[in-house]
Formats: sequence, C-alpha cells, structure tokens
Amino acid sequence: MTNRGKFLKFTRSGVRNAMLCAGVIVATALPAAAQQKSIAVDWGNADIKAYAQGRANNSIAAALPEQDARLAKLKLPVLGFDRVPQQAASAFGLGASARPKRKLVMDDANPIWYQITERYGDVTITIEADLRLQGDIPQGAKVFGGTPGADKMSTITVMDDTTEPGMQGAIAEYTLYRYPNVPYRVTIECAKAKRDYCRDKDAIAKDQAALKLISARPPG
Repeated sequence: MTNRGKFLKFTRSGVRNAMLCAGVIVATALPAAAQQKSIAVDWGNADIKAYAQGRANNSIAAALPEQDARLAKLKLPVLGFDRVPQQAASAFGLGASARPKRKLVMDDANPIWYQITERYGDVTITIEADLRLQGDIPQGAKVFGGTPGADKMSTITVMDDTTEPGMQGAIAEYTLYRYPNVPYRVTIECAKAKRDYCRDKDAIAKDQAALKLISARPPG
C-alpha cells in the first residue's frame, strides 16, 4: 500500500483496475510489439506554438522555475497548474499566493513520460502523461468507448465509501486528451477531512479548466 493509500485504505493499483471499467476496455491480449508503440504529438498545435513563442520572448514565465531545465527535456507537452486551482483553494482554505509541495518524476534518460504530484495537506493532486500509453491498445483490438476529442469535457469519476465500502477518504479521476490524443490523467486523492472536494464534480470541472501548458519544447 502506498503512503497515500494509508489514509484512503485504497491502493493506486486498485484505482486503476476499477477505472478500467469506466474507460477504454481492450478485448484482446497485448502483443509485445504493441507495447513499443508511441503516441504522436502534434507540435504544430496553435496553443503549443503560442506557448513556445511566449517563452522565447519572455512574455510567459516558467511555471515551475526550479524544474524548468528538466521539463525542457520532455518529448511531450506538459499540462499542469501554475497556481492553486481556485475551487481547490477555497475548499482547502488557502490564499491566492499559496504554493503546494510539488514533486516531478520523470526518466531523464528517456523523457517520454512525467508525473507531477502536488500536496495540499490532506489532499494530493497527481497529473501524469505517457507517450507509451497507446501501447495498451494493439492494432486491430476491439475497443469499447473510444478516445474523446480534445475539446470534449472529460468524465470525472469519483470513488468513496458509496462505491468502495470502508473507504475513509475519496478519489476523483479524469483524463484529458490533447495534441491531439496524448492522455493526461489527473487523480485527486482526499483524506476523510477533505473528501467533500473529491466528491464535488462541479468544483473539479471548474478547476479542470485551469490546467494549462507549463512546458512545451517542439523538436528541432
């Protein structure tokens, strides 16, 4: 059980297994070759171009200055929060100038995935993306559900004691697809004292709109 799972009495792997029912379900076994596939990034996307130009002329500041050099190595655009989301700040009793404890995890030698974890006391928000994820869907596999378009509002799934008896806190999770089909998974884990935020889909949807590009370095 992970450290966060201690107060939730629920493991991250358990969340992933449960989310499989609500997301894309693959009906065939995974061949080894399929796992090597990589998601193509549309580096010509207008938002990426605007961000890259803004960084070049210093009109856009680094959102995570202490990690900017590492983020620049990533071979995919990075979505994240450059400040505490408004609804979360209100729910957690934080001021506009509050800064969470952030941790960046990535493979510097093979920078095709990242995970940013933000801690707000009893609440943890994790944003992650991986270009290898399409390897989960081998060519020709029968897929139920499909991939939502980039402009479609993501479905927010909530797990608490109403879905998992004995669960003390709550977990909310959603996936956004951008540039055009890179999956960005956001997981919000709330201890019992703050679980109302994880249960409030309207608040989470409003904060979802605050996700923005915080790094994008087109190749070449």
